[in-house]
Amino acid sequence: MTFPAVTVIKEKYPDAEIVFLSKPAYVLLLEANTHIDRKIAFSGSMRETRKQILNEKFDVIIDLHKNIRSYFVSFFAAKRIYRFSKLNFRKALFTTLKLDYLPDKHVVDRYMEPLKLMGIDEPSKSNCFNIPENCQINSEDIWGFKPERYLCVALGAKFKTKQIPMTLMEQIIEKIEIPIVLLGDKADFSKGEVLVNKFHNKKLVNCAGKYNLLQSASVLKGASQLLTGDTGLMHIASFFDTQIISVWGNTSPKFGMYVYRQNKSNTDVMFEKQGLKCRPCSKIGYDSCPKGHFKCMDHDANQIASKVNAFISI
Repeated sequence: MTFPAVTVIKEKYPDAEIVFLSKPAYVLLLEANTHIDRKIAFSGSMRETRKQILNEKFDVIIDLHKNIRSYFVSFFAAKRIYRFSKLNFRKALFTTLKLDYLPDKHVVDRYMEPLKLMGIDEPSKSNCFNIPENCQINSEDIWGFKPERYLCVALGAKFKTKQIPMTLMEQIIEKIEIPIVLLGDKADFSKGEVLVNKFHNKKLVNCAGKYNLLQSASVLKGASQLLTGDTGLMHIASFFDTQIISVWGNTSPKFGMYVYRQNKSNTDVMFEKQGLKCRPCSKIGYDSCPKGHFKCMDHDANQIASKVNAFISI
């Protein structure tokens, strides 16, 4: 979601060197944005990272994370520092008292607010996500043939309450006829195997743990659709023509982290449970439902599958 901001900075200041600090797990993902000149992997030590940043003598630091760590490593570490407002107090009001004072604005657009002081008003409209050639996957290598259309399913998410439950996943997949590829990391592999064994008569392939993040992005780019919870794969797919069918649990699109489309596409479909007094209960998620019932993921499999099949018939 920071890529449109990174790209527009480079477009405005083409001679600038852009250095991106990230956790080691996401450094590979940064390869997809060619406007990033150097990557720094956070070592886990705030003191060492702060020392490294001070030694760089940056002209500008843009803090789009804005937490205690990002403050510590960047405080007085550049001539100018611009920070993104996370609106944590408003988010807390929404999750605890269900009072919604959040702006009707995607977080990508909100990332532009600190950039206004640099003369930048809008995110880039150009392509921000380029899959390196060595990470591109041919769909024919997945099935042994080249399907006209196929569906990607995101098995996992960082938190359990953002994942589509297996029972619901099974009910949806049962009603879909086009080839399906399951995506996720190694932790999702066993879930994928359960689905493959249950639907052995379908063209369903478990690729969870087989591909890295950029290779998974390549698979997404070739797909006609993605079925997903509130996940990172959802945000990656938003750079492509892939239709996104997102199923929401305890989090809410009102936090500004729904599907972002540069071309404002309206083919995406979003399912969220309305009228629950306990939702949203968190801005990120939990390992289990705090109430124990997980009603926020009690969605109608027929409705979701019908949206998948309706797009297939177009």
